This record gives sequence, structure tokens and C-alpha cells, in this order.
Amino acid sequence: MNAREIAFAVLRRVEEGGAYASRALDAALAQAGATDPRESALATELVYGTLRRALQLDAALAPHSRRALDGIDPAARVALRMGAYQLLFLRVPAHAAVGEVVSLAKAVDHGRAAGFVNAVLRSLSRAPSLPSPPPASLDPVAHLAASESLPGWLAAEWIGWFGAARAGALAAAMNQPAPLVLRSPRRDELLARLAAAGIGAVPTERSPHGIRVAGGSVEQVSRAAGGIPFQVQDESAQLVTLFAAAGLPPGPVRVLDLCAAPGGKAFHLAEILPAGSEVVAVEIHPRKADAFRREAESRGHGGVRVICADGSRPIPGLEPGSFDAVLVDAPCAGLGTLRRHPELKLRRSAADLPRFAGIQEEILRNAILYAKPGAPVTYSVCSLSRAEGPGVVARLGASVRRVPPPPSFLSDLLTPEGDLLTLPDLCGGDGFYAARLAAVGPDR
Repeated sequence: MNAREIAFAVLRRVEEGGAYASRALDAALAQAGATDPRESALATELVYGTLRRALQLDAALAPHSRRALDGIDPAARVALRMGAYQLLFLRVPAHAAVGEVVSLAKAVDHGRAAGFVNAVLRSLSRAPSLPSPPPASLDPVAHLAASESLPGWLAAEWIGWFGAARAGALAAAMNQPAPLVLRSPRRDELLARLAAAGIGAVPTERSPHGIRVAGGSVEQVSRAAGGIPFQVQDESAQLVTLFAAAGLPPGPVRVLDLCAAPGGKAFHLAEILPAGSEVVAVEIHPRKADAFRREAESRGHGGVRVICADGSRPIPGLEPGSFDAVLVDAPCAGLGTLRRHPELKLRRSAADLPRFAGIQEEILRNAILYAKPGAPVTYSVCSLSRAEGPGVVARLGASVRRVPPPPSFLSDLLTPEGDLLTLPDLCGGDGFYAARLAAVGPDR
């Protein structure tokens, strides 16, 4: 399969089957085998670029189609977006961009759809331009949505929270590729191995355990590592773990990770906590819990204990008030990860935010019960919405107080309230919000 065939198949899986682009693309490239690196790079660009700019592409295609794009065959919609992305953003000549996409549509037995795709893209190729956004001075929300291919509700949310200038920088950063970032307990050794193998890599700016890789793949890193342990993990995710573990008492501690799979933060905790510490990791899905348990064993993390249970309910076998710290990396809308999961722009709606916030609040209230009096309960989400982050903390009201991190902790990433807030345009990592809380009460 060539790059366009791979991209078309992946985009159809995302559009028709609800797959995540990153997983579908990895699987497709692996199945393709020893693909030319240039073909792999083009397939990656086509998949991520088409999804990042899908809303803009739809707006550019609409004047050239008599039919609404949301009502046509999904395969035809994928073909149109993919062709339009090549015409408008990659500046591929029309004969290549249109001809190959039409052939792909024909190959999946969409004869009539192929004719429709051909007609619309040929029309677009004669006037290849994106609609001009309305002036920001007149309608800042519509301007941001049109300029950076955001759903209007999300543009309004970010402008309402951060202001127009910061929201614009954030949205632009979300349309850039995410870097490959690793975490290793033997970072300096791994950096030396990567340098010897000719793989460009530098320490992350804020996490003392992270490595930012440029021009190398995970497979290349694995070969160069020669057995040195590492895990792919965004720097912001590493900072959440450090935020949760900051200021814990010396000596062995017990930490509860209440929404733990696939295990990045639990394993990070196991690497940085004092010898003899225990990390109890809770995961609701049996298959994920089993995979998590096997991964902990393979990594030699004997201090990580995995329990399959619902984090919003009493956990069998765990005594309330028995943990020195609790981490709740809660299920969320994922709006801080749009660089890695651009399909979420098309899947999420404003109605999802209160639903996720309700789930998070339920888990967080349960988590607080397992912390020792005064012990920090860190609530985090890889999302950027006021309903999910600060809104959940606000709903807990006077029942909790904030537990500040040590004064040495990354003050440039803390809000005035002392919460952690990472934004891709400011720190390079994914967007995370995290707050350290403790229960307030006579015995807390």
C-alpha cells in the first residue's frame, strides 16, 4: 500500500468505525511492513492533517457541492477531505491530488460516489482557497473557529477562559504535531545511547525524567536503548505525577492511583517513590487491568498492585484513610490532547463536558475517603474546559482545601490558586489541569 492508500484506510476507520487515529495509523503502518520512510511520513501527514483541518476543509468544499457533506457516504466524505487537504495545505498538483483520491473511492466500490468526489474536487481545484474568517474584532469566536478549524463551542470555551490572544495561540499549537517524549529512570544513560545511535534527543525542559526525541521512532529508540527501561509519556503527564508526589513524607509511602490504566503515572510513581513504597493501581476494565498487571511484572515493579474495581465506588480490600497520597487522573473529554487525537474535534460536543465532569466528581469524592487526614488528593484531567477542571473543584466547595506543592515546584505552570495548568503553546506538552486537595473536617 502506498501512503494515500494507507491514509484513506485509516481515515475511514476513524470516520466509520470510531477508531483513534493514532492507533489505527500505527496498526496500518505495521501491517504495511517495511514502508519507505517518505511514504510513512506522507501517510502520517495526510491522516493527522486531514483530521486537524477537517472543519476548514468542509467549509472550503461546501460551495462546490450541492449536497451537504454531513449527509453523504462516509467514504466519499473522507475522500473529499483528503483531496482538499492536499490541494489547500500541501499544494499537491490537482492531477495527483484528485486523480488518486478518486481512484481510492472507486476501489471501495463507490462508483457513483467516485464521480461525485471527482466533480467536487475538480471544482475546488479551479479555485483552491479557504473561506476567509470573519474579522476577529467583529466575532472573535467565529474568527478563531474558522482560522484554526475548531468547533465553535470550543473556540468560545477557550476564549472565555483564556482570552482571545491566548486562545488563538493555544488553538494554533493544537494544530501542530506532538513531539515524541519518553520517560526513563535512567535518563542520562538512555540519552547517551541515543546519541551514540545518531538519534537526536534532548532532556525535557521541566521533567527531570523526560527525553524529547527528534527524528527517531519508538522502534529506533528501543533498538538503541539496549535494555534501558523507558516509556512513551508526554512531559505534561510526567509533571502531573511529580505534582501528585511533591512534598510527601520521607521513607516508604502508600499511594493510590484510582484511574490507572494504561499505567504511565503508576509506573512513574513506582520509579520516584522511596524504596519500600506501594502503589495501588485501580482500573475498572478487566482486560486493561490484566494487561496493566502483566506490564508491571515485566517492568519489575513489584511495588505496584493492580486492582480491578470501579473508582467511583468503595474499593474491595482497601481501608479508608490509609493512603499518604491519592491520584485521580480522571476520564475526560481529552481536549488537551488534540495534537495527538485531532478526531476529538469532530466527536466531542459541549454536552459532553458536564457529563464528564459528573463522572470526575463522583470518582474524586470517593478518592478523598482513602486519603489520610491532610494527605493530598491530586485530581487531574488531560482536558481544557472550565467545567471539567476548575468547575469540579468548585463544586466540592468548602468540603476540601487546596494543598500547595513545595515552593520549588514549577511556579510558572501554577495558577493563582496553586493548580497545575499546562498549555502546549507555553510548555510544549499536552494540556493538563490538576489540583491538589485535602478533605476539611474534624478528623481530616
